[in-house]
Amino acid sequence: MAMLKKVATVDIVKIDTETVELDNSFPGAYAFYIKLSGRPERQWMHIFNFEWERSVYLMKREISIVGDRLRVISGADDNIQKHVDFVRTLVKKTNQRIEEDNRRIELAEQRRRGGGKWVEKEKEEIRRKLKGISSE
Repeated sequence: MAMLKKVATVDIVKIDTETVELDNSFPGAYAFYIKLSGRPERQWMHIFNFEWERSVYLMKREISIVGDRLRVISGADDNIQKHVDFVRTLVKKTNQRIEEDNRRIELAEQRRRGGGKWVEKEKEEIRRKLKGISSE
């Protein structure tokens, strides 16, 4: 069995207040950047994009990952604070999912190393849960 690899979380370091570029997404579109604590790994980017796709945010604009930065599209008249808050929420949700995945990987590693001891421990936990279920 291939060993699963833990993935590093990535945090927002700062908002780049200097770099603003014209963008051709729509008339009046601009791009600004949010600096991250590092270059996200592929799995982090995948989860971030999934969270963006499934999010419900009425003013959702395109966000792309460029190296160690997020490139955020905005209109000049948009509420940029709301866009930044949305990005913060996406990064937080992504990191939560990464941490959950990392915990599962750690448990799988403990199981692999623990062998039979771990199996007995899990069986006992299942028995405990079953005893807590009332018979009908």
